[in-house]
Amino acid sequence: MDKWLSNPTVLKILSVVIGILLFAVVHFDPESPPNQVASTIDTREFTAVKVGTRGLDPETQYLRSIEPSTVQLLVEGRLADLMSAVPDVWVDVSGLGEGVHDLVVRYDLPGRVQLRSISPTRVKVDIVPVQTKEFEAVIRTEGTPANGYKVAEPIVKPNNRVFVQMPKDQLNTVAYVGAVINVEGVESNVVEQKVRLAAYDENGNEIEGAVLTPNVVEVEVPITKPYKKLPLEIRFTGRLPIGMSIASFKPSTDTVTVYGPQETLDKMEYFDGVTLNLSTVQRSGTVTLDLDPGRDLAQIEPKQIEIAIELEPSETITLPQIAITTAGLAEGMKARILEPEGGTVDLNVTGAPSVLADLTAKDVQVIADLNGLPTGKHTIVLDVHLPQFVTQSYPQQLRATVEITDGTEEDAAGESR
Repeated sequence: MDKWLSNPTVLKILSVVIGILLFAVVHFDPESPPNQVASTIDTREFTAVKVGTRGLDPETQYLRSIEPSTVQLLVEGRLADLMSAVPDVWVDVSGLGEGVHDLVVRYDLPGRVQLRSISPTRVKVDIVPVQTKEFEAVIRTEGTPANGYKVAEPIVKPNNRVFVQMPKDQLNTVAYVGAVINVEGVESNVVEQKVRLAAYDENGNEIEGAVLTPNVVEVEVPITKPYKKLPLEIRFTGRLPIGMSIASFKPSTDTVTVYGPQETLDKMEYFDGVTLNLSTVQRSGTVTLDLDPGRDLAQIEPKQIEIAIELEPSETITLPQIAITTAGLAEGMKARILEPEGGTVDLNVTGAPSVLADLTAKDVQVIADLNGLPTGKHTIVLDVHLPQFVTQSYPQQLRATVEITDGTEEDAAGESR
């Protein structure tokens, strides 16, 4: 062994091996993966790290400014740690009152990254008290509704009270709080639309930084429509059971209110958009009918009506010597009824006994329509106008013979006399 150790070549080899082992021991990182040698210590500079705050109470404090707002850091550590490092720089403003405060800059760094220098080490923080003021939300509309409809006062739900929180010295710049809803072309109420509220100055510009409670509300914008009250006329289809007539017919209302474009309302004199099918009426009682506004109207009130109907067995009577009247005779013409003799007819009518009992000749019209007829003799069908629920009985058609002259013959006869 002594001879082997005294060999110069062996000693050189051992020296190299020992040197390698010492180098490995010094640079070995126990947390690094096997066979990986740790990197060397390096530095990194962060030139503009934003200074944040901790301990700020937004209910009572408003941070007006931090001067300077960024700092410069020089840190050291392993290259891998430095590449992923994100410094957190801040100042503690807990419990500070109104005014400017000179505070120490604090920082947080990853565990294996250390600070070498920070500049500046102090910053000035301006703290302003926060105040709260109550406003009434003002909802405005833009645009024009359809069909000439009008916009009524918007309704805020559940109420229009809004609290605005701002720095004390800025709160007086708030002129109003509200929102804008577009009603262009709408035809019905804008119901429960959620809108975001904002604070505005006197020029209508939105104020940034204002905290509103609530900041979103539900709004209903009523769209008012022109309306008109009209007489209600009920149309009839079908027939009652054979041998029955209506003795009493009483709707719950005789007028309705219709809503729609003004130009449509101007053309309406009555509303007849409801029909009763008499074949569905089998006995006395109450009938309910729906009122449909149709396509031209937006709404009708009421939406339903009730009709109390009383039926009686039918009866037929004769109204004697009802005078025939003429209508539609051209100007300058004269007419004379040749038949029936005397210019009267006997009229057979059918209805409920209680209705016929009150019927007189004054309630009936028998008309000879001469519209457009030339001079000469004409046999025409007479028009019979009867009260509601009274019908004409056999014969179904009454006729009259009428002579039309231009009046010259009578004038000549008068001159000869």
